[in-house]
Amino acid sequence: MSGAELGLAIVATLDLCFKHGNNLVQLCASVKDAKSEIAERVLCIQTHWKRTSFQLGFLQRVWQNLDVEHQILQKQILHVLIGKLTIAVSKVDGLIVGNRPKSPSAKDQRQQLTGVKRWKYVLVKEGLDRTIEDLETWQKMFDPSWFLILMTSSPQIDMELGRHHEAPASSLLNSTQILRNTLQGIAHQEGSIFLPEDGLRSARIFDIPFSSSKVAQRAGSSKLFVLDSVPCAANGNLQRLTTDVRELARKLVHADPIHFGLLKCYGVVREPMPQGSQQMFFTFVFRTVEGHSVPQSLRASLLAGEANHPLSDRLDIAKDLAKSISFVHTFGFVHKNVRPENILISRDKPSSLGHSFLVGFEAFRTAEGHTLRSGDSAWEKNLYRHPRRQGTRPDDYYIMQHDIYSLGVSLLEVGMWESFVLYRDDGTCVPSPILGELPESLSKWESVLAKDLLAHLSRAVLPKRMGTKYARIVETCLTCLDEENEDFGDEREFQDADGVLVGVRYIEKARTY
Repeated sequence: MSGAELGLAIVATLDLCFKHGNNLVQLCASVKDAKSEIAERVLCIQTHWKRTSFQLGFLQRVWQNLDVEHQILQKQILHVLIGKLTIAVSKVDGLIVGNRPKSPSAKDQRQQLTGVKRWKYVLVKEGLDRTIEDLETWQKMFDPSWFLILMTSSPQIDMELGRHHEAPASSLLNSTQILRNTLQGIAHQEGSIFLPEDGLRSARIFDIPFSSSKVAQRAGSSKLFVLDSVPCAANGNLQRLTTDVRELARKLVHADPIHFGLLKCYGVVREPMPQGSQQMFFTFVFRTVEGHSVPQSLRASLLAGEANHPLSDRLDIAKDLAKSISFVHTFGFVHKNVRPENILISRDKPSSLGHSFLVGFEAFRTAEGHTLRSGDSAWEKNLYRHPRRQGTRPDDYYIMQHDIYSLGVSLLEVGMWESFVLYRDDGTCVPSPILGELPESLSKWESVLAKDLLAHLSRAVLPKRMGTKYARIVETCLTCLDEENEDFGDEREFQDADGVLVGVRYIEKARTY
């Protein structure tokens, strides 16, 4: 479908969204004076639609500024919304009793609706709860693409952002405008992102089991922070690393943890390396998510082996992880260290696995930045690296697809809910039996065999546990650098000016499960 055809189609698609959404709100308004527990649910639906309708109107006005692939993605997401709104309208309409004239005005219709029968209150509450859940599910699907819209370089988008400071979603727009300015290199804050060197000396610091990140609590405060250290290698460029740390921190200052899968940065502490070294290391100080539990590593959760959670919880962890890597790439960086030790989980309710957040930025750099092409021989790290990035002297320079391969290994582990790395009491680690006779020192040939083993697990074992769609996505990530891979194989498609196409590709894959 051409851009012109998409432009015509989106008008009808958005009209349907507005039609069904307005009908839903109108129906809900007819029971707004019902019992408080129903009235609260009605208010929640009205609030959701107020935000959604604003975003849809914004999307309509800036549609021509999106590239064709982005437009196709948006159209697909909007069709999901139409389906959910259609079901919601039908469900709520069926639960409301009243006599309607054949062609009532909106005013007459509200007057004719006589409310809800007492025996139907339970059904109405359940119906409204399901509607709220459906709207929230769609919003989670739409939000990543919404942020990508606002990252697109366009004077018209700048103009639209400036027009709506008093809009229903003004708080969302304000935070995104700041992030947009940061991405475009526009100064948006006073002062330095760097904190005093002694800022952590009085804090109580706790280890996070099976993670290099730590938790800190300042004296006299109940707030917790996550500490994530980035050393400057002996042969590294301190000035370049300082610039990279500053730019990443500034972008993460305004990150929304739930939407981005990345913790909000409070600041960075610069300290000299211990033992009299002339080198420096940087510590990102991240805010924990308010109302969530103390973070723990994904590795700790996998080692605990408790699988008494719904599969939807694993899917949520997988989606969070995909989003986090997507936004790291959209920000113009590669992570280089994606594995369960660097994925933190915190819960907003005891019954769920919670949300995941990517940390472990010790090896990150800008996507186009200088690389030393160095590595290590630790098998437990090389397992998550593409075969051509393993060992002390990797064959290839690091590119975004190497992060996608690491994502595939991690998603495989999440789906199977078995730790590929087992830790002994002395802190050393061994491969899980599920990996077979995997040697603890991988040669180049053995690293290729390990990749084939992981791909085999994704095809033969994973579908029985997570379904075929999830398994196909994992296999796509594991084969992202294979020539026949159509989703991530072409590096040129990761080089669009705004980084938006990178995010589109992730969302296209994530929205299918």
